Amino acid sequence: MSTLLQVLFSGATMGCVYAFVALGFTLTIAAAGVVNFAYSEWVTYGAYLGVTFAVILGWPLWLALTATIAACVLIGCLFQLFIFTPLEGRHFLTTVSATIGIALAMQALATLVWGPYPLTLPTFFGAGAVQVGSIALFPHNLLIIALAIVIIGGLQLAMTRTSLGLKLQATAQDSNAARLMGIRVRRMRALAYCLSAGIAGLSGFLVAPLFVVTNTMGFGLMLKGFAATIVGGWGSLKGAVFGGLLVGLIEAIGAAYLSSEYKETIAFAMIVLVLLVRPKGLFPERIAEKL
Repeated sequence: MSTLLQVLFSGATMGCVYAFVALGFTLTIAAAGVVNFAYSEWVTYGAYLGVTFAVILGWPLWLALTATIAACVLIGCLFQLFIFTPLEGRHFLTTVSATIGIALAMQALATLVWGPYPLTLPTFFGAGAVQVGSIALFPHNLLIIALAIVIIGGLQLAMTRTSLGLKLQATAQDSNAARLMGIRVRRMRALAYCLSAGIAGLSGFLVAPLFVVTNTMGFGLMLKGFAATIVGGWGSLKGAVFGGLLVGLIEAIGAAYLSSEYKETIAFAMIVLVLLVRPKGLFPERIAEKL
C-alpha cells in the first residue's frame, strides 16, 4: 500500500507539471488556433533562465522565479509581435512548420549561450524528504502540487467569472463574432500568448530541480503536454489539466509495476486508446472543430 501511495505521489507531481505544459499549450490553441511546437523551447528557456538568475547571478530563488516568468512573458509577447501576427490567416500547416523551425533555431541558440553540458538548479527546500508514515514526501514536489492547485484554480475562475476571461473565451470560440461585439481580438490573443509563455517559464523553473537542464529537456515535456492536450480535448482547459494528471499517474504506475523502460509506450498507448474511443478527447470544445 505504501508503495502505491508513493507512486501516486510521484505520478501526481509529474502530472501537475504535464498539466502546466498542456495548459500553456492549450491557451494558444484556444485563443488563436495555433499549435505552437516552439512551446518546448519556451519551457527549456524557463529552466535555463532560472539557472542564469539563481546560479550564475546568485539571485534568491523567489526573485529568480519571478524574473524567469517575466522574461518568458516577454518572449511570448515578442512571438506574438514578430512571428504569430505576420502568420495570421496563413494555412494551418504553414504556422506549424514555422513554429518547428523556430524551435530548432531556439535550441541551437540555447546551446550557443549556455553550452552543451547539463546544468542544475537547486530547490527551495534542499534535497531532504519529509517522512509521513512509510511515505517520503519531497517538499519541492509538494510545492509543485500546491502551485498547480492555486494557479489552475485561479485561472479557471478568471476564465469563467471575469470579463477578461469571458472575452478570451469568446475570441477562442469565434474570433469574427467577437470582433463584431467590440472585443479586441489581437489584444486577447497577445494576452493568451503571454499567459502561455509565463506558464512555460514556471514549468521550466519548477521541473529543472527534478532533472538536469539540457537543451532538449523541453521536448519530452512538450510531448507529454501534447499527449495530455489530445487526451483532454483540443482547446479544453479542464481537459488539459485532467489529461496531464492522467498521463502522469499512468506513466508512474506503469513504470513502478511494469517497467520504467515502457513508461513512454504506456503513456502514448493511452493516447491511441482515447482517440479510438473518443476522437475529440475527453472534454471536447468548439475550438477543436476549427483545427
